[in-house]
Amino acid sequence: MRLIFQTKLILMITQSRFSVHFAVAGSAIATFLFPITAYADSSLNSYVEISTGDELGTDQVDMSTGGWIRTVATGTIDLVPEIDILDGATVRFSAIPGSDLNLKLYRVGTGAELHFGGAADSGTVTLADFFFSGGNQDVFVDSGTLLVPEDGQGALLRASTTTVASGATVDLGSHSDWIASLAGSGTIRLNDADLEIRNFSFDGTIDGANRVTFSRGGSWRGRFADVDEVALSANQTLTIVDAGAAANLSTLDSLRLSSGSTFDLTSYDASLNSLYGAGLIGTTETLAIGSGNYSGGIVAGRGLTISGDFQWSGQSQGALSINVLSGATLTANGGNVFGGSADISLDGALYVNASEAVDALTGSGTVEVANNAILSVGAGDSSTTFDGEISGQGGLTKAGTGTFILSSRQSYTGATTVSAGTLQLMSVNAVPATSPLEVRTGAQLNMAGFNQAFASLTGNGNILLGNANFSIGGVGGSGSFSGVISGSGSVTKSGAGTLGLFGNNSFSGGMTVVGGTLAVSSSASLGDGSTTNTLTLDGGTLQTFGSVASPAARGVVIGSAGATVDTNGNAVTFAGGVSGAGQLTKTGAGTLTLSGNNTRSGDTEIDQGRLAVQNGGALADDARVNIADLAGAGLDVATSETIGSLSGGGLSGGDVSLSNAAILTVGGDDSSSTFGGSITGDGSLIKTGSGLFQLTGNSTYTGDTDVLDGTLSVNGSLTGAFNIGSGARLQGTGSVGTTSLAAGSVLAPGNSIGTLTVTGDLNFDPTSNFEVEIGSTGLSDRVDVTGTAFLNGAKVQTILWDPSVSYVNGQSYTIVSAGTVSGTFGDLEIDSAFLKSFLSYSATDVTLTLRTVLSPGSLFPSAALTYNQQQSAYGLDFLDQTSGSSSLALYNAILYSDRAEARDAFDQLSGEIHASLQSGLFSEANDVRNTVFDRLDEVFQSGGRAWTSAYGNISTLESDGNASSATNARGGALYGADWMIDDISAGVFAGFGQSLFEISDLGSTANVDSVHLGLYAAQRSGNFEIKLGASNSWYDIETRRNIAFPGFSDTQTASYHGNTAQVFSEASYDFRFSQSLIVTPFGRLDYGISHRDSFEEDGGAASLSGESAREDMFASTVGLRAQRQSVIADKTVTTGIDVAWRRALYQGTPLSHLTFENGGSFTVKGVQNSSDSVVAGGSVAFQLASDASLALSYRGEFGDGFNRHSGSARLDVRF
Repeated sequence: MRLIFQTKLILMITQSRFSVHFAVAGSAIATFLFPITAYADSSLNSYVEISTGDELGTDQVDMSTGGWIRTVATGTIDLVPEIDILDGATVRFSAIPGSDLNLKLYRVGTGAELHFGGAADSGTVTLADFFFSGGNQDVFVDSGTLLVPEDGQGALLRASTTTVASGATVDLGSHSDWIASLAGSGTIRLNDADLEIRNFSFDGTIDGANRVTFSRGGSWRGRFADVDEVALSANQTLTIVDAGAAANLSTLDSLRLSSGSTFDLTSYDASLNSLYGAGLIGTTETLAIGSGNYSGGIVAGRGLTISGDFQWSGQSQGALSINVLSGATLTANGGNVFGGSADISLDGALYVNASEAVDALTGSGTVEVANNAILSVGAGDSSTTFDGEISGQGGLTKAGTGTFILSSRQSYTGATTVSAGTLQLMSVNAVPATSPLEVRTGAQLNMAGFNQAFASLTGNGNILLGNANFSIGGVGGSGSFSGVISGSGSVTKSGAGTLGLFGNNSFSGGMTVVGGTLAVSSSASLGDGSTTNTLTLDGGTLQTFGSVASPAARGVVIGSAGATVDTNGNAVTFAGGVSGAGQLTKTGAGTLTLSGNNTRSGDTEIDQGRLAVQNGGALADDARVNIADLAGAGLDVATSETIGSLSGGGLSGGDVSLSNAAILTVGGDDSSSTFGGSITGDGSLIKTGSGLFQLTGNSTYTGDTDVLDGTLSVNGSLTGAFNIGSGARLQGTGSVGTTSLAAGSVLAPGNSIGTLTVTGDLNFDPTSNFEVEIGSTGLSDRVDVTGTAFLNGAKVQTILWDPSVSYVNGQSYTIVSAGTVSGTFGDLEIDSAFLKSFLSYSATDVTLTLRTVLSPGSLFPSAALTYNQQQSAYGLDFLDQTSGSSSLALYNAILYSDRAEARDAFDQLSGEIHASLQSGLFSEANDVRNTVFDRLDEVFQSGGRAWTSAYGNISTLESDGNASSATNARGGALYGADWMIDDISAGVFAGFGQSLFEISDLGSTANVDSVHLGLYAAQRSGNFEIKLGASNSWYDIETRRNIAFPGFSDTQTASYHGNTAQVFSEASYDFRFSQSLIVTPFGRLDYGISHRDSFEEDGGAASLSGESAREDMFASTVGLRAQRQSVIADKTVTTGIDVAWRRALYQGTPLSHLTFENGGSFTVKGVQNSSDSVVAGGSVAFQLASDASLALSYRGEFGDGFNRHSGSARLDVRF
């Protein structure tokens, strides 16, 4: 049924039905159920009031032409029937305060107009279901709340325009949606969902959204409440046209702009918690941004403030003042982010990841310039101060005409460039020393009195030092600077690189080079040349590119690390005093002139070009001068000069030029040197000092040569007169002018065997010396004199040199050859105990003849004192005389010696160790015997046991006036076991030992390895006891003789075997004075035979062969020993002492019959053991267990020229 209302329709809905009252003059006509149809021409002046959800039935409600459904009861009312709204209809749904109306819209026709709320109805209308929409509807929320809780219901808002009146609310719940067009001034509420607005004319509030996206631009007057993010789609412009709307942006968590979009704040201040995306944001006023990551543009007419962590890779539009607050971080991720015109006040942090330019930088924050980027500051021509720190791998450029002041230390590692204006540094090392510095034309670096260091320097601007030190090149950088450095400060060049200073500098402090190269073009490059403008070269090089005349006021210091001056083809003068202890090295073509009053003490090296000295003392008196063997290298001496030594020069170059009759004095450092260059000019040469000075070049200087001290060796040619002073020496194989030898001087032709030529006369002082070395047959030192040789009774000293010539039959030598020989020599000395010499004279020659003083067999023995020396000398006298043989070399080494040297040679060559070793082998047997006796002393107390004993011994055999003293260090161990049979004990033992026998005075040693085997027995009857024993020791012997005396050295070794057999016995009687004390007198007899095999030594001419040898010894010992026992901690401790007199009843003399390899035979005697000695010792034995004990003992033996100290440790175990 369909009803058509023409008058006022009142629906009274109760429970599940409603009554319709048709009022004609106010009376009700009927009440029944029917569907509602609202036609398009219906007025909303009529409404249906409902108080329950089913009062309109359960069928579809037809509101074809419009209508109004309104609640009249509070609480939630779920409208049961679905609402069908036809095309073009206008309908309204409202709920009174406290009421919630839930609707189900079956259909909303095209062009329909839906109103929610009305009048004072502020309740909630919930769009519970929505099935179909024909589109192009307008939605008006006039009051109350429209709740669209699910995603599907939001389609109602996606049609034409949604208008939300002031005070009204659209609640989209927790689902994301979009609105086709939004108008009004009410509220759009979401529960952390996203909202897209496609068109708007809205000055209301959007509340609770996660993100609000404006997909189209427009003018925005609205507000946001509890909105996380507002986003603007690409290529759209959103204009804020209300101050409140601008201020309200601070409530957002973030603003996100898409590429091509513009967020226009017009003339309002704004604050954003964060900004993301791209696009453009701008205001003519101030903009504050907390954080974000933004790649778009920013316009802030009155400034941009950063308060959080903001990364920006876009670009500012126009001039921009940026204030980075304390604790905030601004990161510029793209090049030219600041547009080249930003004014940054930095109290937080600025990260620059690509090159940036700013008008100004102030504040106390930190800047990190990464990725080798450049931060350019000052383009705005203003003057600013930055109190913070710039760090990172990048560099700093000062631009603009203003002054940029860095008041604190920076740590960036890139370059520092002053391209315009002034960079002023207001702290020490304000810029890292690793930073290269460039100061361009018109720009300046003002150090303001604070020391600074840079890696390198380039450009042609100005540098103001104040009173600071400016250090350049510490990390090896190079550069060229043609600007001006001024101030009262100083400049230091360090590092391995090259620094070129080519400007007219006016700084008055010092110029120091401590590394690398400083290149200059004039004296002004080094400073103002005043007395304070000292040039210090300490490990570096000064290189010139033009003439440099350093004034007298400027001192030069050569530091301990030395200095190099490279004149580079130019003339360089140091007119000021040169001081310091370092070496001066001159390189490069051109001349370095030293004309000041110098006090330096270092060496001088002239590698290239010339060094000119024009003032006495220009070179150190005791320092070395070396000139390279190179064409053009040389030393020019214009005034008398003294140096320590002169070396270098050669066939290619390296000369000394003496002018103005200058005298060059050489040798003050007492060293030896060789100079191979030439000495020219009109000056003179003086040799001083104790060293050897060799001249190997051909010199033409016209002055005299005076040798005052030491030795001058001339191996080239010199033309002037020679004067050899007292104690001085002239030698060599060259040519000299007329020569005069003073008293005590020496002329020694050659440098060993050689000839010295005197062009002119040779004058010997009567007390001068002519030293002649003798070589092979007919060859000797000689002096050839073109004039007259005036001998004047001078002494001839003959030095034997050649080991390959036999003098047994005599040799003759010409030692002087002259135009005329005048006079004779006086004394004839030869340093040999075995040669005699003769001089013979002719008109032009002097001849020396040498022969032995005695015939073989009596020659060498004539110098011997001891038996062994005589025997050794006799064998040496018959050494082979074949020319060139090793035997002759040995023979001549002794022949050339004096008596003391010969006796030392006889001793070393005697082979004495082979004889003395026999005494050492008997000492080894003595250790074995004593160890067995120590065991036998306790055998009847301890019973049969297995035992081991370690022994050690050091003994000294003093020289008997013939054989040399010897020492013997031995050690070994014996292992034994014994058994008791009634009153008889018997045992066996074996062991090993090692010993070192040494005669240190003769360089002789013997190493002996030994093996021992023996047996023993004892019988006791009452207090009387008899002990017997026998042993044999076998020896492996290694000997070594190291022989060294003037003219000869050799080493001889030999290996051979030996053995010692012995028997020994003892008789003793015990006197017991108490239970614990026993005193025992005893007597011993022992007999031994020692044998040594024959041998042949390996070595040179001094090698010996030896016959086998035997030595016997028979000795007796009588003495007294005492023994005491005590108990400590239930263990028995036994202590004992003994003293005895030992006498050798018979001992053979240790002899060795020897023969030289190519010489005679002889016999030597060895050092002998003492025939009488006192033996004293002590022992202590500890009971370790009932069947084990440990005994320690010491024994000393002292005789005439003999002492022995031995110790042992023995472990006994009963079995």
